[in-house]
Amino acid sequence: MSLLKSIFLQNFSDKKIFQTIFLESVVRTIDIGIHSFEIGHPQRIKFDIFVAIDSIEELVSDDIDDTLNYEYLIEILNSKTQGKRVSLLETLANDILDDVLLPEKVLAATVIVSKLDILDSGNIGCSVSRKK
Repeated sequence: MSLLKSIFLQNFSDKKIFQTIFLESVVRTIDIGIHSFEIGHPQRIKFDIFVAIDSIEELVSDDIDDTLNYEYLIEILNSKTQGKRVSLLETLANDILDDVLLPEKVLAATVIVSKLDILDSGNIGCSVSRKK
């Protein structure tokens, strides 16, 4: 289990049973940033999204209709990274989080957005989490 996923699960450990779906380490090249050298120069951004889902003791069936399909995370990410330009990672992360929290089964979520090309090693970014 990744460190990020482990931290996410600890934050919601007050609920006895929940599942987590996630989208992790997805990279998109987008035009984002406040500095003049960033505007018009797309950069690599990494996305990690963790979603806590209300669950029951056992999975009722092996039918996709009985769970939350993680593909909705891909659809949200695609819609938020195409089209309208934003300046701040925080704005982008909050916009994504708003949509991630929409399904009824979702209890809470965390969105982590990181710029990969700013530092010589590592990355820099922000994380937003919210319970319903």
